[in-house]
Amino acid sequence: MNKNEVPKANPDNISNSKKLDIVIYGHSIAAFMSALAIDNSLADQVSLSLILPAEQTHSDILYGGTSSPDAYNFHLAMGISEPELFQQTHSSFSFGTHYKNWSGEEFDWVQAFSLPFTLEYGVNFHQVLLKHQQDLQAYLVGAQSVLHDKFAHPPQNQPASPLSRAEYSYNFDYQDYARFLLNKLKQKKIKLIQSDVLAAKVEDEHITSLQLNDNSCISADLFIDCSGANAKLMSALGSKKQVHSQINLSLLTNENDTQMKPCNRVSGDINAWQSTLYLQNSSQVFQAVSTESTSVENKCSANSLVSISAEVGEQEQAWVGNCVAISLSAAVLEPFSNAPFRLLKLDVERLLELIPFSNNMAMEQKEYNRRYRSDVQHAKLFNLALTDTRHLLRHDHATQNQIAASDLDNDIRALLDRKLEQYLHRGLMVTYDFEPFNTEDWIILHFGMQRVPKRLNSLCDNIDNPNVKQHLLHTKNAIAAIVPKMPSCSLYTEKFLNYLKRQS
Repeated sequence: MNKNEVPKANPDNISNSKKLDIVIYGHSIAAFMSALAIDNSLADQVSLSLILPAEQTHSDILYGGTSSPDAYNFHLAMGISEPELFQQTHSSFSFGTHYKNWSGEEFDWVQAFSLPFTLEYGVNFHQVLLKHQQDLQAYLVGAQSVLHDKFAHPPQNQPASPLSRAEYSYNFDYQDYARFLLNKLKQKKIKLIQSDVLAAKVEDEHITSLQLNDNSCISADLFIDCSGANAKLMSALGSKKQVHSQINLSLLTNENDTQMKPCNRVSGDINAWQSTLYLQNSSQVFQAVSTESTSVENKCSANSLVSISAEVGEQEQAWVGNCVAISLSAAVLEPFSNAPFRLLKLDVERLLELIPFSNNMAMEQKEYNRRYRSDVQHAKLFNLALTDTRHLLRHDHATQNQIAASDLDNDIRALLDRKLEQYLHRGLMVTYDFEPFNTEDWIILHFGMQRVPKRLNSLCDNIDNPNVKQHLLHTKNAIAAIVPKMPSCSLYTEKFLNYLKRQS
């Protein structure tokens, strides 16, 4: 790679060097995560450069400051430890999202993270609870901890403890988090180019070079677009984007609010919602409303930390020619769930698996786009299920076939209807391959949205009710007993940080 424009590469070979030349473009969470993950996994196989604009993209607000429960392992894959995260950022622990007065129907539940539910007497756990008219929230230690503002790390090697069934994630300030990732990246042997991209030279749907601020040009075998929701490189390639809606999203910080809670709280509906995020030193409030604005990224407004307009939608292809769009450059989903972070993780993992061997990337591109479309589609299903209230109108088949949102294509409508119809018919969980949200996430969602099946699995009729009731009571009482003994989230985090300080 050099800073002068070079002839088009041989389509069958990776340049004349032994390493694949990769250029990442963007000052964003996705750019830093992609760089760290590639360097940590493929440092000996690639030559990696990062073109770093002066300012972080404002569209990073679209993560909503929430991670998925597998963020711990995702960080480890990038060489990041939990102690580093907590000592060098204001991130906090989270057992899930507390939806309160949600979707105009006053739904109220904790979308807690949980390990897989067990079979009870040969019957799925959620069917047992439905049979005995039990509230799932009472059987989720993460949900009960959120309701009581409690937190503790789930113990390892203690399967008898109710807390061992919980999983947790992180809440983060998106600017604070990006600075942390960039500092980690600066410790690596990754070439940083402090510049912006003025233009991209394109031939046959391939980027041959990028023109930088000083008018120099940089070439590479593979370009990774992490520029955010404006997808600057993908736009240069003429990539088509499907836009479903538009939102205005603003963020305000309350530095006087230091009473941490192990969750984020979401209220409102698809047209206007609010999310409150609790960090080590403050709370942040995200406010989103539907809009007809076509602007993608705006400067900060006078009365908020950040205010942007964003198009909710996705690129038809995330890999075009020799350019791959990651995360918000590829797809934007509203962050009233942690779907955006889940898609970021999947994008990075998919990229690592499909790093090309030659300049002929057709096979990698084909597989990447297939899996990308599937992941985005399934993540959208979860968000749509959070706003679908058709079950409250009528239970019959005709109602379930009515579309909830006019901009849904037939494929999405069919996938969503199949999930909802089968659950409402007899509590059956329909799952598709490699969904970003697992079965437990969907069960908790259905209970939270008050979806009640008309009938249950026939095996429920054969359950010995007294024994089952005793088992359920024991499980519920065990959770009710352990949660009050847990420290408050604020106290636990304080002690955790003090412990880390002593250790260092």
